[in-house]
Amino acid sequence: MKHLQFDFKTEHTFSGSITNHSFSLRCLPFSDSRQTISETRYIVTPSESLWNSRDSFGNQLLCGRISAEHNSLMFNVVCDAYVKNTDRICGTAETFFRFPSAMTVPGNGITAFYRSIPFSSSDTVKRALLISELLSGHMKYERGFTDISTDAETAFMLGKGVCQDYVHIFLSLLRLDGICCRYVSGLAFESGETHAWTEFHNGEHWVAFDPTNNIPVTENYIKFCHGRDYSDCPIEIGIYLGGFGGSLSVSSKVTTL
Repeated sequence: MKHLQFDFKTEHTFSGSITNHSFSLRCLPFSDSRQTISETRYIVTPSESLWNSRDSFGNQLLCGRISAEHNSLMFNVVCDAYVKNTDRICGTAETFFRFPSAMTVPGNGITAFYRSIPFSSSDTVKRALLISELLSGHMKYERGFTDISTDAETAFMLGKGVCQDYVHIFLSLLRLDGICCRYVSGLAFESGETHAWTEFHNGEHWVAFDPTNNIPVTENYIKFCHGRDYSDCPIEIGIYLGGFGGSLSVSSKVTTL
């Protein structure tokens, strides 16, 4: 078991004053059979009204509303976690994780790719690992070609993308194979950056797997939240009054204690 601490900070700077700003944050990790969260501390500035909640997938939410005029929003989360060196997570599979979601609907490209896979086993884990291995040969990790609105089929046809794209394509292929699976957001110790990976169910428990790197998830990963695809679990989402754009800065650090 590894004792990790992460420091995650995001700051929005708007080009003018905004009001009636409502937001939800999914960067407060919760304990499961793989990770135990011992302490979480956070600061939100400006802070007018904050409350904790959970979404329909069980993810922890930090919600807030700022009615007064402001031109920036900063939140900083520091958390201690004890993480086991295992890719297994206890839990049952909800049926809706078996079906395509908005960002994972397979098109002709993904469907043809799936049909070409030379499966030789009925074992769920072996089939998932073969899918990931072949996907790694098809995709190339490159930034700047996709964004948060890119769906699985588009990224697959491009043949390049980032972790979100790898996960969406992997989910699409797993669901074609009848496997329950979900999108996961969190932090990876190796990079110190926000990262996405997958959990799929083998009939007994969830298996955490990183298709971008084609490796099982280890104690170097801290999970924030999960959903059917990225749209279910963005780390931050919000609305406000005021037609102003702005800039976003994100910094994160994961250390071993």
